[in-house]
Amino acid sequence: MSHLLRLLWVAIMLLALAACASTKKEPEPPPSAKVEAHAAENLLHDTTVIPGVRVGPVFLDMPLRKMIEVFGEPVSSINSRVPGGRPALLYHYPDPGAAEGALLVLVREYDQTVYSIQVDHIEIFQTREGVRFGSSEALVRASFGKPQSVGESTVTGQDGATAVMRTYCYLNGLAVRLNANGNVEALTVFPGGDLRKICKAQ
Repeated sequence: MSHLLRLLWVAIMLLALAACASTKKEPEPPPSAKVEAHAAENLLHDTTVIPGVRVGPVFLDMPLRKMIEVFGEPVSSINSRVPGGRPALLYHYPDPGAAEGALLVLVREYDQTVYSIQVDHIEIFQTREGVRFGSSEALVRASFGKPQSVGESTVTGQDGATAVMRTYCYLNGLAVRLNANGNVEALTVFPGGDLRKICKAQ
């Protein structure tokens, strides 16, 4: 009888272990609305430039409605075109801290989504490597290496003097405009695959 009891006890223990092993882990509940709101609030004050992805809270391919919800209404807009030639609108957000500073968001007209974001003369927006308005060409090269493409344009100042401006383009989706002294004037986040449309190839 004791042998039978021992067998019964072993059988019960095996069944219990099998039940524990087959118990499925409950899926974690989705984050609460409060957590999501907190994350959105943090991003709203983010000033990170991530090539090919975003500038602060404004993302590439973000719908126009969402852009207005998170960043507010722009002060002005002008007709423009994406590099492929399709119609677009360029929306202008001024920098309250600098007269020349502006965030320029190019939105495709056909689907009302963000194509590119340009940070022009604004110091607070910077890449994770620290590249921002006023940074040297040396820091740009040290951070991103040799550009895949370089565009050049000649500008004439009020005194009649001309200067050559360069734009470095990288496949990761970042264009860096340098002034005649080799300092960063603007950063543009764009779809990396459109590099040759953004910058003239070397």
